[in-house]
Amino acid sequence: MTYIRANGTVLNVELKGKGRPVVLIPDIGEDLTSWAYQMSPLAIRHFVMALDNRGSGWSDTPAPPYTVELMAKDVVSAMELIGVDQAHLIGHGMGGIIALAVAATHPGRARSLTMVCTPGRPTDTQRKVYPAWLKAAAEGWKPRAISELMTPWIFSSRFLEDPRWKKHVIRGRANRYGWTSWDGARHQLDAMFCYEPTNALSHISCPSMAVWGTDDRLVPPPSARELAEHLTGVRAVQLDGGHMLPMELLRSLIREEMEFMATVDGVKPPS
Repeated sequence: MTYIRANGTVLNVELKGKGRPVVLIPDIGEDLTSWAYQMSPLAIRHFVMALDNRGSGWSDTPAPPYTVELMAKDVVSAMELIGVDQAHLIGHGMGGIIALAVAATHPGRARSLTMVCTPGRPTDTQRKVYPAWLKAAAEGWKPRAISELMTPWIFSSRFLEDPRWKKHVIRGRANRYGWTSWDGARHQLDAMFCYEPTNALSHISCPSMAVWGTDDRLVPPPSARELAEHLTGVRAVQLDGGHMLPMELLRSLIREEMEFMATVDGVKPPS
């Protein structure tokens, strides 16, 4: 763990590799370990910086209000402190919205923009499921019970069809919920629900890619396509998985990310 004070808030970051910089931004309530299986493959060609958003993981949970614009400033400040002038931005879910805000408000910072399972606007399912998730935590549900509630929404039914594997996944998610900052997740949710991503799309000038899962119950394909359709020249990719593509379809997602970034950098894609 590496701690830096960025934009007035202590953030936890992880750094790995050498090459053209990549910044990884996690989803609501998640931390940088959600990118754990992507860090090493990406670091073969890139200098990778993953961070815990304010209110997540080992970063501080300052008092509200939180806004997407504020969390975008956190990312830019962290880049400055680490010495990264420009980077490929990759965000998952809410992290994709934050990456979009960085690219819109600080265009010189974004070499490219990749949004994974990111909606054009909060979906009806997100407006139902996320408050239920936070309500369960507020009512004192144990991490295992919270994981049993959320795991079917995060992962596809195909990924969970083996009962033994499903138990393993639920146990892993329960461990994560054991250290979740629920106040931070609540503040992040407020920020996400108040932000209108489509307002920023006309300000995006860097190459962009939108990736979504066919079986994503939180951000169904039509919602992700809505975002992609507003981006000129966007590379749109659909993968056969659920919302947690960085874990569920690790190899397929890395291949798409590496090929896209290689194209932007004008180098040969990895074989």
